[in-house]
Amino acid sequence: MLLPSESIGIEPPSTNVCRSTPMQSPSFSTRVEPPGLRNKQLADLGITEVNLGDKESADLEFNAVLIAEDKADRTVEDGADSSEIDTPIRVTSKVGADFKFSEVGTPTSNIRADSECSEVEDHGQHQHRHWDFFLSHKQSNAQDTVQNLMMILTARLPGVSFWLDIEQDPTEKGMRHGVQNSKDVLIYLTTGLVESKYCQMEMRWALEFEKNIILVMETDERHGKPSIDTLITSCPPDLKHIFAENVIIPWYRDPEFREISVEKIIRARSVKKAGPTVLAESTTKLKFMTRSKSSDSGGGDVFDWTFVYFTVLCGVALPGAGKKTKAWSMAVRIILLTCGCMCLSRVFTTEGPAFWDTGTIVQIVVAHPIIFLFLHVTLTILKSPLIADLLENRIDAPVEAKLLRLKTRIGTCVAALLTVSLSFWGWAAYLPAFFDMYYLESASQQRPATLLLFGLAHGLTWVLILPLFFGSLFASLLMMFVLQELSFMALLTSFNELSPEFTGTGITATVATNSGLNINELDLYHFQVSFIENWKIYKALQWRASIPFVVFWFLEFGLMSWSLWSLSQGFEADPSDPRVDRLRENWFLRVRLSWFLGSSLWFGAGAWIVALTPFGVSYYAWRMEMQAKQILFTHPGLRHSFLAFLAGFDLNFRVLFLHATVRLLPLYVCILIVNTVGFDADAVRIWRAV
Repeated sequence: MLLPSESIGIEPPSTNVCRSTPMQSPSFSTRVEPPGLRNKQLADLGITEVNLGDKESADLEFNAVLIAEDKADRTVEDGADSSEIDTPIRVTSKVGADFKFSEVGTPTSNIRADSECSEVEDHGQHQHRHWDFFLSHKQSNAQDTVQNLMMILTARLPGVSFWLDIEQDPTEKGMRHGVQNSKDVLIYLTTGLVESKYCQMEMRWALEFEKNIILVMETDERHGKPSIDTLITSCPPDLKHIFAENVIIPWYRDPEFREISVEKIIRARSVKKAGPTVLAESTTKLKFMTRSKSSDSGGGDVFDWTFVYFTVLCGVALPGAGKKTKAWSMAVRIILLTCGCMCLSRVFTTEGPAFWDTGTIVQIVVAHPIIFLFLHVTLTILKSPLIADLLENRIDAPVEAKLLRLKTRIGTCVAALLTVSLSFWGWAAYLPAFFDMYYLESASQQRPATLLLFGLAHGLTWVLILPLFFGSLFASLLMMFVLQELSFMALLTSFNELSPEFTGTGITATVATNSGLNINELDLYHFQVSFIENWKIYKALQWRASIPFVVFWFLEFGLMSWSLWSLSQGFEADPSDPRVDRLRENWFLRVRLSWFLGSSLWFGAGAWIVALTPFGVSYYAWRMEMQAKQILFTHPGLRHSFLAFLAGFDLNFRVLFLHATVRLLPLYVCILIVNTVGFDADAVRIWRAV
């Protein structure tokens, strides 16, 4: 206990201080007129004058209230004269100044004005402050009870934080900041609350910032028990719906009933939190479309402009695209199907140098609907409400967003390079054949006139289709990578429920500090609710994106029979193969064979890129597991619960028979090797014969 002669000068750490002359401006002080009980409560502690900072005066006053409250209640119950304890106490508070508790009318000249603070920067004082509860109440009849409520909730939820006027900045700006940066606004209903100007402002701010409102009502007439009808009648029209939309929780002082009230408060808060995570104004809202090439164009555009333009040119209409972009996206899909049908006609036109064999034509024909499927599924996902919800409400990971911008830029450069190189390679393999004089001079050589139309139509089509053919495939794969990144960022956003440090510095940097997180069971519960919701979106996107991959791998399994047969034929030359003579006569057919060896969607690099893309998800599963194990908690029991909870969620790509896990990766690689080597064996036999 502090003796009257003790003086403790403690300055709040968040206040910038500097030497100055004595401070006299009343704008730096807060005056509170507590109830009459306060005089006797402080007198019981032997306190007449103490030199304290804001927080320390509040704590001392709070302790006095707690010690004396039960005694006061018992005194009233025993019929004692309330006038004996009805002399009010005035508490005068200044930042860094002395505090004097005295009876009204007694001089308060001992308040020191030699504070080291002459300037308070509101912006710095309010920055990066967040609370779990904002306590809205009427001071004249609820100050003591709210402090008692705060103590009980703190004991039930260790680490929970509160915005209370006597501990924070009670100015209008400070109160607005407190409501905006609190998760829940607890309104303690007493007589006269709805008539209070400041309580009305707090309720309007709670509605403005869409906060979770919890109504708690006083049940003791000695402490301002209100009439619900009177409250609603006296309430301004724009606030009446608060009472209709929220359940009112009665507050009891009896320990047994009080425990029920506390449980209801926690549940009221939890029920509101059980839905999709409501992010603060600092949320990194991600956008796809941008009208400027500047990295600062939209503030929230984390996708590089090269990524946006590449995907649009390749037929991927991103969210926010205009009518022309959407029309082009539809045109690309029509072109892909049309060209697939045109390629099919080549099976029936075996005349001329453009024809080499039926097998390569079948590869091209089947590849068109597969690429169409990739593109169509990607566009369908982008139009789904899942993506809108993901971008607008579920991602608050600024550090990961910056990395995603870099990743998309690198991925776009690689995809564009592959598209251009494979297109030129394909043009060299096909255009000389289609524009060969065999087709162009067909009329003068007494050949069918349709051969001229055949050569021109296929040649011009290949000029257009090859960039779209490869670009659409790589753009779709790149977009699926981005969607995977976004869904993983949503999972990382769930960690913000554990600590605000994850938002500012990211999970990797926070883990690297090796500092324990001081969280409670409610924080862990909020994390679990948010993680479950985001994990459902994560898996839903996987299932939707899996359709083309499942079809592709089904065909790869089917190709193994031909590949095994080809391997059984060995690598020796086969002069009897009719393709050998065609290769000897036309150099561009040899280029075509090399193009299929290098870029085939079924046997070349294209097959490996598409087939192994789902296995990239294993990286996110590994990263989540490693970083979760490195997170430290001040409560070991919560850490065990945290790890056990995460262990129950599989992040790997598992859809039907396609289980893209690290353990099964060797099996799938073996299938790819068999198909690739089987096709290579066929090519080697031809090359040796040539």
